[in-house]
Amino acid sequence: MSIKTSHDRSRDLTIHVVIGSITVDEMIASLEKFYTHGSTLLTLWDMSQSELSQITPDGILKFIRRAALLGVERKGGRTAVVAPQDLQYGLGRMAETFAMFESLPFRMGIFRTREDAMSWLLSE
Repeated sequence: MSIKTSHDRSRDLTIHVVIGSITVDEMIASLEKFYTHGSTLLTLWDMSQSELSQITPDGILKFIRRAALLGVERKGGRTAVVAPQDLQYGLGRMAETFAMFESLPFRMGIFRTREDAMSWLLSE
C-alpha cells in the first residue's frame, strides 16, 4: 500500500494517489495527516492504481464519518474521486451516498477519469 500525496498551493489543491491494496484504516490515517498538516479546499483521491478488495461498506461509512468530523474547516470545498474500474466506481458511489446522509461540509464527486475530476474541481 502506498498513498502518495502532493499539493498545488496555487490552486488550493491536494492530490492523493492510492497505489496497490489499501485498508480503510490506512485511508483514515492519510485523511488525519491531511487535516493535521494543513488541508486544502480542493482534494483529489486518485484510486485508478488501487486495489480495493479489503474495503467494506462499513469501512466506507467509517471513513466518511471521520471525513465529516474533520472536514468542518473545508466547508464549501470539493473532493473528487477518480475511480475508473467498476469496483472502485461502485464503492465511490456508495461513499457519495453515505456523504449525503452524514452531511459532509464539502461536496463530493465520483468520476471515471482524472480529467473529468479535475474539470469539476476547478470549475466555478
